[in-house]
Amino acid sequence: MNQKFYDEIKNILSSARNKVYQTANFAMVEAYWNIGKSIIEEQGGN
Repeated sequence: MNQKFYDEIKNILSSARNKVYQTANFAMVEAYWNIGKSIIEEQGGN
């Protein structure tokens, strides 16, 4: 196997890792937004 093959595998793994980070970041932003929404609703919308 040559270096190009290993570089391709490395790029596939790197891309997958980046997708996981993006998904986790989105989930955390969504969670914080929902927490904020719940706090506002608990305060009567103020």
